[in-house]
Amino acid sequence: MRRLLVVSYYTPPLGLSGVMRVTKLCKFLPDFGWRPLILTVKPAAYYYYDPALSADLERSRIFRTESFDPARLLNRLRFRGRRLKPALSRSLGRGPRLLNYLLFPDSKAGWLPFGSVAGRHLIDRERPAAILATGPPFTALLLGVRLKAHAHVPLVLDFRDPWPAGFVPPPPHQRPLVRRLRRYLVDHADLALAVNDGTARAVGEGVTVLDNGFDPTDFEAPAQSLEGFSVVHVGNVWQTEAEMLSAADEVEAVPDAHLHVVGRVSGELRRRLGDRPRIHLSGPLAHAHACRVMKGADVLLYVGKPGQPVGLKLYEYLGARRPVVVWGEGADEATRLVEEAGAGLACRKPGALTQALVRLRSDPGRYAGGSRQRFDRRWQAQWLAGRIESLL
Repeated sequence: MRRLLVVSYYTPPLGLSGVMRVTKLCKFLPDFGWRPLILTVKPAAYYYYDPALSADLERSRIFRTESFDPARLLNRLRFRGRRLKPALSRSLGRGPRLLNYLLFPDSKAGWLPFGSVAGRHLIDRERPAAILATGPPFTALLLGVRLKAHAHVPLVLDFRDPWPAGFVPPPPHQRPLVRRLRRYLVDHADLALAVNDGTARAVGEGVTVLDNGFDPTDFEAPAQSLEGFSVVHVGNVWQTEAEMLSAADEVEAVPDAHLHVVGRVSGELRRRLGDRPRIHLSGPLAHAHACRVMKGADVLLYVGKPGQPVGLKLYEYLGARRPVVVWGEGADEATRLVEEAGAGLACRKPGALTQALVRLRSDPGRYAGGSRQRFDRRWQAQWLAGRIESLL
């Protein structure tokens, strides 16, 4: 079996969307002749952990290094038996976001020297046939380019977002330099991937789309039983508070409809929705549990975020094979994916969500079919393995 060096800052036991793509691809790549060797950071401070995801990497080998980035340093302070004062803890927690505007290419730049040394030793010892680096952070992509120069093997770069800190653009003074860096990275890759069309367009020419997707085995567990005609939103509510408030009003206009929100919400949104009997705020759930909730939904609600072409949860909605409704402005690419898959409806105007829910309730089976193969993580791993083989 060939070895593939995978450079990824975010790996289990960390959770949420930044972890899922690389974890699921590494889960299935051994089925197609590639054993992942994952180069990552030692435990870092993070706002959500999902240790169960580590089981997906049982056929991979993981190599962890030190880092001088704020998330790693904060984790060391937390777990050396010290108790941080609340004000200091909050300040350090904001550090990575602030340093994204001060360090280049992002707040994880302190990982680069450690990853470079460990990666070279790993290459000399394990002799990988190719390298895959995924970002954000763009530090991981830059590390991939450095390690390619040492290993002299093909390099695949995977852009999950178009900017170093996600889909939020950096301050104006940094953007020209980031665009030059993106061009440099693509030019030094043998294959550059992006998770959707919008990200590929932002990164530039020469980028191939390998969609985000879903793991079919995640939906083999029994569905979660939910109260009422269940409309489920999975994902953190961030920059979409107004849209979620409007959605809650429209859901409540449907008799016996309940809105179930799985993920983090702001204190203000919790205050405004928490005392409404048909609105249920469960907070974040482990990924396996969230998949059971998706599978048990009568309708899955997708709300687009500013600047983000398509969120990861939409692809998992497709894997759950439940009717999907896309709500709000700025979700054109999400709408196109749902319509191409025959998976649901899109609506934007006031009152349209209520009407869409009534339609979906009357004929749910109509939206359960349609091809989902291109979003299946196993199929994607097979496609990726074939592309890497063609580069050798």
